[in-house]
Amino acid sequence: MLELEILGSNATAPTKEGPASCYLLHTETGLVLVDAGPGSLLAYCSRYGLDQLRGIVVTHMHADHSLDLMAWAYRWTFPEVLPRVPLFLPEGEAHRVAAFDAVFGIPTLPTMNQPITQSFGITAMPRDGRTVHEVDGVAFRSFAAHHSVPSAALRFEAPDGRTVAFSSDTGHCAPVAEAAREADLFVCEATYLEADEQALHGHGHLTARMAGSWPPRPTRATWCSPTSPAPPTGTRAADTRGRPSGEGQCGRPREPVLSRRSRRVRLRRSVWTILASGVAPPNAVSTACPAPGWEP
Repeated sequence: MLELEILGSNATAPTKEGPASCYLLHTETGLVLVDAGPGSLLAYCSRYGLDQLRGIVVTHMHADHSLDLMAWAYRWTFPEVLPRVPLFLPEGEAHRVAAFDAVFGIPTLPTMNQPITQSFGITAMPRDGRTVHEVDGVAFRSFAAHHSVPSAALRFEAPDGRTVAFSSDTGHCAPVAEAAREADLFVCEATYLEADEQALHGHGHLTARMAGSWPPRPTRATWCSPTSPAPPTGTRAADTRGRPSGEGQCGRPREPVLSRRSRRVRLRRSVWTILASGVAPPNAVSTACPAPGWEP
């Protein structure tokens, strides 16, 4: 079993709508956090117990995807010391979290001398698309996304064969397409509604239109956190596929599949494209549109 829950999807920092990037995978026995953007710990603790967490996977070390690692580490070591959990990072990035310990370690508290090191068992992800890691019985691989720092697209595979893929922050590139190939759900993050070549191909990001039209055709969840004023409610989400909004998953009309607030999605081997306009600004809405060439 795999279920996806969106805790937050805001670009750069939390807003009144929720945290920065952080997602939960519900497995048979626990929870796996994908990205630890600011606000992730608060959102998690408002719903779940710390003993349910089985591991954390960070796609890249930009602050909006990783800054709460320090908050998690503080909570893991005080007021009580909790058992260490696995932490997976892109290969070559361990020095960045080691710097957290150098800055925020507390010499006068033995359990918090090095909070990151004391809280997590750190594993480097090679981003080669071949090396298989495992967390709570779920296998996953990482792929090289196109971004300004080492960024890992992820592909999780449950024992029953169902798959969830994450793009991470990325521009168009073949490894991310491979990570998403025939996945049951592809979580594709789009930062912009419109952007120039430097933002898209130099820095490495997608617009909502680019994310919504990217092959292959799994069930697709696309979040756009625009940095410019939004068009009228619902128009851009529908526009990414060129289809009218308001159609629900598996033929249930007008039922939003994903929304700004936390929502869990149970994987079905579906051939629908899910488009969700971003959490900022607050007038954005969720829509679901059937992918061209497929029948529900």
